[in-house]
Amino acid sequence: MSDSGKKHLVAVRAGDTSLHAAWLDHPYAERSFDCLVSYYSQAAFERHRPEEGVFAALVKGGKWDGLYRSFQQLALDLDVYDYVWLPDDDIATTGAAIEQIFALSRRYDLALSQPALTQGSYYSYFPLLQCRAFRLRYTNLVEIMVPCLNRAMLKRALPLFENTMTGFGLDYVWCRWPESGPYRSAILDAVAVHHTRPVGKHLKSVVAGHGRDEEAELQARFQIASRTIPISYAGVTADGTPIDGRYRMALSMLRSWLGDIGGFKDPKLARKQALQTFRRQFVKPLDLSPLDPPRAG
Repeated sequence: MSDSGKKHLVAVRAGDTSLHAAWLDHPYAERSFDCLVSYYSQAAFERHRPEEGVFAALVKGGKWDGLYRSFQQLALDLDVYDYVWLPDDDIATTGAAIEQIFALSRRYDLALSQPALTQGSYYSYFPLLQCRAFRLRYTNLVEIMVPCLNRAMLKRALPLFENTMTGFGLDYVWCRWPESGPYRSAILDAVAVHHTRPVGKHLKSVVAGHGRDEEAELQARFQIASRTIPISYAGVTADGTPIDGRYRMALSMLRSWLGDIGGFKDPKLARKQALQTFRRQFVKPLDLSPLDPPRAG
């Protein structure tokens, strides 16, 4: 399968309330991507209707092991895709925004990226909310909610997908693989998607009784002693000007967020977290030394 000629793939683990239908809002002939809908809900799978360029599978489990088994079940030839976007199913966005993710990743030769989150999104990390002063920010952390991987990164990551439901801890290690080192991992501020549900709401039910601390397992495997704090060490401004250095980035980000404070769902909290992010840019460690990634069999 996968002989469509499309250079990009969107692969989503989908439940009963998945928002993926809105991502397919322009004709397949005009899209640069195929779409894999990997259902974990029997009812949602039964409601699926065939559509050109959309592959469907029913696979139980979590996000990452489910995607891994879906790729296998459908015999997808992942080598034909230059980039693969792996969003959660509660992301509100459009086909045009998805095309931007792929276009920016290609233009800046990124191995790993993610769209920023809208300022009204549910989030885990404040620095990953959209900072309008920038087109993109180079970072040490791309979260598991909406990552976009190039072909080489996906091949490296697949062995980890096979045995993890949650993917917890992946965001601490995959920005430090040889393929995704400095200036190859970025937050794409030029395109923002809306995260519509509280973080981890579905995962809590999926991993109940799972009996494993997958984050701790991954940290031990890669000898990571603590959680990674997001740091932006360089960027490209909205007008295309490069900025280098975490301290210059700190000043630019703070000015942008405070100048846009009314756009946040909770401006008081946003101000507090923008200032916290500013301080962390100065004091938190930034380790970009390479980690050995897993190798595909």
